[in-house]
Amino acid sequence: MIRYIFVIIYLLSNIMSSQTNLQTDFRSALTGETTNFGTSFFYNPPNKVILGSAYLFDEWNNDGEIQTISGERFLIKNINLNVSRNAFEAKINNNDSIFSFNFNNIDKIIINGKQYKNYYYNDNNRVYELVYSSETFSILKGFSIKLVTGSGNPMVNRSNDKYVKKESFFIRYNSKKIIEGFKLNKRSLNKLFDKNSIDPDKIQSFIEASDLSYKEEEDVIKILKLAFD
Repeated sequence: MIRYIFVIIYLLSNIMSSQTNLQTDFRSALTGETTNFGTSFFYNPPNKVILGSAYLFDEWNNDGEIQTISGERFLIKNINLNVSRNAFEAKINNNDSIFSFNFNNIDKIIINGKQYKNYYYNDNNRVYELVYSSETFSILKGFSIKLVTGSGNPMVNRSNDKYVKKESFFIRYNSKKIIEGFKLNKRSLNKLFDKNSIDPDKIQSFIEASDLSYKEEEDVIKILKLAFD
């Protein structure tokens, strides 16, 4: 049965209201076990105006589902991905407190129907959106953010600092657990087909008949499903 973790968060927020950097154990709150899910802290907005946001979603009214490594499932409200911190966070206690999740016992988090997983590779720990998955590989989407500082020069037309978000695609080979950059283009997909002995003529006929593009994410997913599902 899915348990509604946001109810637990609401109850715990009363305890956390007078504390900062309090380590909270959601598993302990639910079952008495001792596995850590993350850390709470108070949100302090910056003193100056910064355009944009360090979060993946523009709004916080997102429903999420946490799936643990042990197979448990929890529902949570008001969740977002802090791209700068590379961590999922939930707003609690009338928005003045934040709970930041770690992936110690979390397999994946589903938000708005999309799956997100944390992978560690080449000294880099990062959250990715799982775009497509087969028996041999997965296509991932990674997110990065840059703070562009403002300028007093009127010719620049950028008086305020601004967050600029960027998306990049990657491929993860399941057997070797290697993560490499991946471009949404015909060359990258054809190389993938060659490695897996996929008939390129069949794929090309499907692309032309369906008017698909190698550069559009949704179209690429359709092409991959035809080739590998």
